[in-house]
Amino acid sequence: MPNTCKGAILTLLSALCFSVSGTLQAIAPDGATPFVITEARMLVGGLFLLCWCVVTNKLPKSISILPVKTLLFCSACLLIGQLCFFSGMYYIGVSAGAIISVGSSPIWAAVIARLVFKKSPHIEWYIATAMAIGGIVCINGFDLDLSRIFFIGLLLLDGLTYAAYITASPKLVETIGPEASIMMVLLTIALVLFPVLFLFPIQWTLTPRGIFVCLGIGIVTAGMAFTLLTAGTGYISPIVASTLCLAEPMGAACWGIFLLHEDSSPTRLTGIGLIFISIIVLLCGGSLREQKNSSITES
Repeated sequence: MPNTCKGAILTLLSALCFSVSGTLQAIAPDGATPFVITEARMLVGGLFLLCWCVVTNKLPKSISILPVKTLLFCSACLLIGQLCFFSGMYYIGVSAGAIISVGSSPIWAAVIARLVFKKSPHIEWYIATAMAIGGIVCINGFDLDLSRIFFIGLLLLDGLTYAAYITASPKLVETIGPEASIMMVLLTIALVLFPVLFLFPIQWTLTPRGIFVCLGIGIVTAGMAFTLLTAGTGYISPIVASTLCLAEPMGAACWGIFLLHEDSSPTRLTGIGLIFISIIVLLCGGSLREQKNSSITES
């Protein structure tokens, strides 16, 4: 399987895992705050991956090989992003918030690539990104009160930190592998956020529904999702990866339509179709370019 396809599949699987986070947050018991939800997500996800690394013998052999600066940078990106995401969603709303946060990520990735690495996106990125953002708008609508500009800024900051994480994370994979690297990132964030467990209500985490939410948001939307994403970015560019992550709201919409019998209007289905086509555009463009480069190398 070509590396481009392998990276795209891993990234799309991560988007599928991420897509259930909104549903899990919505069904959390009363009293759940963005801070405790973030801590539960990081702590449960980190412990899950720690157990996985122990069983599969994927723990780093030595502390000296750890890329500490990259690890701290990725941890800071996810920490800031998570707090901005949950806080912004709480005040802006899930629909409009998804457009701002998820939709801005590939734009930020292109800006970072241009400013830091002097690289410009390929033509298919512009086409796919425009189609995907249009699809998100169709799925979610855009009913937004511009007076809440502060929270709009929080969601834009989440998109920026997410793009920065995608750009930096391949360096972790090269050194210690995707499972161990994201395990250390999640546990680092959980350690920093640990005091919130004494500042905000946590009784809801001990209820049956609370336990289900914590396990789901930790194992599926953190442990599995970030590991798949981190592994996928090792095969494709951050610009392409961030655009493929726009499949997350498409997945969330599909969950709503098929499992919760939510709106399946023509506009919503059009949005899903636009995101699906944008993914095909990226895959085809990347595969053709990879084949062309291979032919040039062989000749």
